[in-house]
Amino acid sequence: MTSAQPSGWRALKPTLPSAREQDSADKQELFDAARIAAKVLQLPSSARFVLDQLVGCYRGELIENRILVWPSNEFLVERTGIPERSVRYSLARLIEEGLIVAKDSANGKRFAQRSAQGQIIRAYGFDLSPLLEKLPELNERLAAIQERERERALAFDELTIHRRSAQEALRTIAEVYPASDITDLTARALELSRVTPRRSATGSADSARDAWHQLRMEAEGRYYAASAGNSCRHKDNNKYAPDQSCNNGSEDVREPERPIATVDDLVKACPDAMEFIGQVRNDREFILGVGRMRGAFGVSPSAWEEAGREIGLLGAAATLVYVIQLQARPTPGTEPIKNAGGYFRALVRLIKSGQVDLTQEIRRLLTRR
Repeated sequence: MTSAQPSGWRALKPTLPSAREQDSADKQELFDAARIAAKVLQLPSSARFVLDQLVGCYRGELIENRILVWPSNEFLVERTGIPERSVRYSLARLIEEGLIVAKDSANGKRFAQRSAQGQIIRAYGFDLSPLLEKLPELNERLAAIQERERERALAFDELTIHRRSAQEALRTIAEVYPASDITDLTARALELSRVTPRRSATGSADSARDAWHQLRMEAEGRYYAASAGNSCRHKDNNKYAPDQSCNNGSEDVREPERPIATVDDLVKACPDAMEFIGQVRNDREFILGVGRMRGAFGVSPSAWEEAGREIGLLGAAATLVYVIQLQARPTPGTEPIKNAGGYFRALVRLIKSGQVDLTQEIRRLLTRR
């Protein structure tokens, strides 16, 4: 080594290609190992960026039978776009995880020494050989992670089936047998919707899946009990719900008033509530669907009639869906709604008086998602 020897990766001249196969390592294999290590060890993004750059610095030639690279911190900062402190922390994390080993020079610099012919014979920086050495272990751990992810995905698939079946059973009871009291099942369904983990989040779906399966069995049992001895549909006293008798299949609902919010907005802002209502294609179907379910959420015929009179049918339906969504997933820092029917009646009056802007509240839910 001489004082004139350059000390940065970018200052080095190209090396001569290796003449022996055992003197090289596959760069793509290094990149694959880095990707697997990042997933298995859950490396932070900064550490992943730095590791990728270290691998990118490798030129395919072993030095002292090791995979050595010697990029400066300045180079890593420029290539990753992260602060130098983060680069140092990332390098320390990679060393701690055993993915790289620091090979220090006497003066702490990272550089390479060349022979008279220009070949690199010695280098000080980082040794990436442990990354390949750990690859079999990393592959085993990755396979275990993928198996857990597969089982988790299957559990969420089963959860979704049970949840939709339970909600469909509750909708059917509310529509066909409106005199049946299913407020207890509906309350449990809302609570389950609130605590059920998202597929995209962490956590197991097993307990929620089992709870939805139990609720589904009870809801279907309640439906079969209600249908025993009944060969036609009962008629609800709610004049805003469709006539569901055996002799009248028409749906006599007047056209909705000026929209409070579009159905598409409500589907996006209130997904948990809309799962109970079912699929709707327009405002009219939306009003009919909510009208069928209002009794299941504790909204009396008089409260529904008052809402329709005060803020219009579409406004009443949108308000109830908004209340159901808040009950299923409360705003952070607020208490869950315990009495949806009472909350609905009070909210309708606030909307009527202009103290609450329902359209604005629904937009807030959209931005909250």
